[in-house]
Amino acid sequence: MSDKLITYKFSKPYTLSLLKDEYYHNIIAEYYEILEKYHKPVNRSVTYLVWSGVSFTAFNQKKFPTTMTTSYSMAFNVHQKPHNTFYTHKKYIEEYTYFNYLLIVAFPMDVHAHTMQFLWGESNDHFLEGGAFFIPYQMIHWILLTTTLMSPYVYNYSPQITWTLYLSTIYYMLVLHDNIYKLTLRRLSLTSRIYEFLVFCFFTYTISEKYILY
Repeated sequence: MSDKLITYKFSKPYTLSLLKDEYYHNIIAEYYEILEKYHKPVNRSVTYLVWSGVSFTAFNQKKFPTTMTTSYSMAFNVHQKPHNTFYTHKKYIEEYTYFNYLLIVAFPMDVHAHTMQFLWGESNDHFLEGGAFFIPYQMIHWILLTTTLMSPYVYNYSPQITWTLYLSTIYYMLVLHDNIYKLTLRRLSLTSRIYEFLVFCFFTYTISEKYILY
């Protein structure tokens, strides 16, 4: 298959391998390049995980392409810091089918990592390090994940004209995701983080009580 692949390094050290003559992959490469060129995402690991993940379905195989397993594992390792998860991801993404790996390995590890990040941050050093914006960051994160998991249905059952709409939606979701993520990187004092979190909870409760619960 290697002679049919084209390798992109839009975001080093991650390598994206796509089929040369696959229209779906051409759209992915275009949006990935535009995102890196004009938006310059801070959260490059998620950007790579998303684009490589949605590319999988066009390979028409059960296991994730070996040309990207190392980059995919590196991206998850960065995304789930401070936990060292590289070797676990590398082992099981090569051993299991891609969707079994996502369900059995990647999903539980991601839930655990983000729970700990919410409490102690990505540095495992500061209580509520991400402040209140870690919550909307996680909301868009899981919405983005759900959207990427729709890729097999879009690719296999939707007309080609919808592919651009689907992948452009992912593009704009990644922009939003990255902008919210940047807000979690602010250096705030413990008092400011707790105050911001309490204010967020108060407004969430007020809005829910007014527009959802009644």
